[in-house]
Amino acid sequence: MPSEARRPAVLLGTLIALTVIGSSAVTVAIPVVRADLDLDVSAAAWIFAVFSLCFAVATAVFGRIADLAGLRTPLVVGICLMALGSAIVGLAPSLAVVLVGRVVQGIGAGAVPVLANGIVAARWDGPLRSELFGTLMAVVSVVSGSGPVIGGAVEALLGWRWVFALPALGLLLIAPIARLAPTERHGGSIDVVGVVATSTAVAGVLGLIQAPTAGSAVGMIGLALLAVGAPIAALRVRARPDGFLPMAVLRNGEIMRAAVAGLSLLAAYFAMLLAAPELLAEMHGWVPLQIGFVLLPAAVVGAVASRWAGRVGPRIGQFRTARYAAGAALIGLVIGALAPTSTVAIVLGLAGAAIGFAAAQAVLVDRVSVASPPAVLGAALGVFNLVVFLGGSIGTALVGGLSGVLGLPGSLAVMAVLPVVAIAALSGGSVPATRVGGRPNPDTAGL
Repeated sequence: MPSEARRPAVLLGTLIALTVIGSSAVTVAIPVVRADLDLDVSAAAWIFAVFSLCFAVATAVFGRIADLAGLRTPLVVGICLMALGSAIVGLAPSLAVVLVGRVVQGIGAGAVPVLANGIVAARWDGPLRSELFGTLMAVVSVVSGSGPVIGGAVEALLGWRWVFALPALGLLLIAPIARLAPTERHGGSIDVVGVVATSTAVAGVLGLIQAPTAGSAVGMIGLALLAVGAPIAALRVRARPDGFLPMAVLRNGEIMRAAVAGLSLLAAYFAMLLAAPELLAEMHGWVPLQIGFVLLPAAVVGAVASRWAGRVGPRIGQFRTARYAAGAALIGLVIGALAPTSTVAIVLGLAGAAIGFAAAQAVLVDRVSVASPPAVLGAALGVFNLVVFLGGSIGTALVGGLSGVLGLPGSLAVMAVLPVVAIAALSGGSVPATRVGGRPNPDTAGL
């Protein structure tokens, strides 16, 4: 890869990784937060819930804004909001202020993945773009897998508030990244009704997902929000097919299949990411920092796999590459379920899940950027990320809920169905035989 392309990939990957730190590093600090602020488990669960909700909705909102106003300004605004939220949490004297900070942090963080990927999709083309996505995801994979190590070290040295403040480091990247962001815009206005209706529906989905840890009342509220928001959002799409959720995106089979596969593989990865530390702590009584170091090789494997995917995806097909990655995730979950008392097996299990997430994400983002019409590229990436990032909440909620009934090994065995769903989504249906410029699509070879 030319140095002029490698540097942007590392910068953008680092920026996305800082948003991932908002979840992965924070997990090790939660017990200390609970003790410091005198919280029970259900109250602490809201620290994750509000961040996940705002992050998921904001990624779609910022994607649509980028179509209308260009990439640069929304990205700068998002980074600043992420830093502001980090500062609020870092200075918070109570849970209420922590939640306010997490809301602001989640909204700002939601801008980063969709707009960073949008920069790559807008500035580069062909195999180089695919390789850039692979390098970007390699950085994200290493940092996300290192989250427990980073969070444990920062908490031990500086305290839990500094762990929540880590995403504020994104401010240091504004200047070099803003220069990369195109300012091309297509005009139009934001469909506020569509945003509110979609946000309500997504909040409902997340409420149902969080119900096992946050309580049945949250589940009932989630059900009510979903019942109100989903029909209005559907009607709004029909009334304004070029609005917040463009019909050109929702009816694009490639984008929707990629989103379903991405959701399934991120859910599988987060399930293994939650189960692995618990299994190791149960076996050895290790503290989070020790566990993080033991699991670090799995993150490195994921990074190597994403670089590989970025290079081979254009040659053998993005969906085909993602299917191979999903197969690795399936093997990883099965290993983790069958040998939960083996440290090597747990590391291998997490490595397989990391390959499924990192390698597939690299090629699926590439595929979405090619399949989307240019005028709605931001919306396409936003919808893709909205669906995919719901997978993180689904994976942790499912493995947490099932473990109470089946134990962690049994829950991982059930979660092995997720990579199978991804493989099915990436295998069925017809896709165009050619892509931009008339180049053959390797995924349709022989069809």
